Amino acid sequence: MRIELAGLENGKGAFAHEYAPGELVLHDDRVRLLDPPAVSGQVRQEGRRAHVGGRVSGRLQVDCDRCLKPVELSVASAFQLEYVTPEDYQAQQAIELTEDDLDLSTFDGEVIDIEELVTEELLLAVPDHVLCNDSCKGICVTCGADRNTVECDCEKQQIDPRWAGLKELVDRK
Repeated sequence: MRIELAGLENGKGAFAHEYAPGELVLHDDRVRLLDPPAVSGQVRQEGRRAHVGGRVSGRLQVDCDRCLKPVELSVASAFQLEYVTPEDYQAQQAIELTEDDLDLSTFDGEVIDIEELVTEELLLAVPDHVLCNDSCKGICVTCGADRNTVECDCEKQQIDPRWAGLKELVDRK
């Protein structure tokens, strides 16, 4: 989605967009879109800078970190970002960056493309550790069986090689 600053009334405006299926690509193999995401917000232009704030939401599918089953997540994220021209950004680089500068991006001075912002916000909204449920047992590292549905005895059969000598002593008795 592109926001043309020349079309803003008194330097302010609102925007809303629901992406069509396939219109937004996340570029992350572990995250898939279930429903097209939606974004809405406000934009305010102040000279050669633009302030964009809003909210993005969507339904995503990621794999469980233990058993790899698909897990559906509804995500929503609020954002605030300031856009500056590349010239202003370069001038600001000479000064020491502050924490506020983390919410700074560049644009050509006329049009803001928020697709990258929407993609980033959706990916950042995904938790670091996703489980299908809290009691997920995961996949057996030896045979690959889903331990939530199948009981395997691979762990019982394997003996830690550091203790193999002691096992031989116990087996002799």
